[in-house]
Amino acid sequence: MMKYGAEHVEHKFTLSFVESEVRGQWRDLYLSMQLEDGETFPEDLIDPSILVICNLEGDIVQIVLHDEGCDCEFQFTYAEKAQIENFVQEHVNV
Repeated sequence: MMKYGAEHVEHKFTLSFVESEVRGQWRDLYLSMQLEDGETFPEDLIDPSILVICNLEGDIVQIVLHDEGCDCEFQFTYAEKAQIENFVQEHVNV
């Protein structure tokens, strides 16, 4: 996770499915994340969670890092996005 434009830092975390909601042509998947031992969130990130937006066929359109339930100035690194994509494909029935 990193602030837009900042040096990226990879974080190790595990994911959990929270809920799914259909919104018109989209399915929103909400995930929670738990950092692995020894990891810490960036200082300005208080309560991160993940919104994965899919089309109704299950294709991922966007992955958004939320803080306290809202969009924030942080983004995932490519490796973190890949981890989230793999989790959704393996564990979430879209």
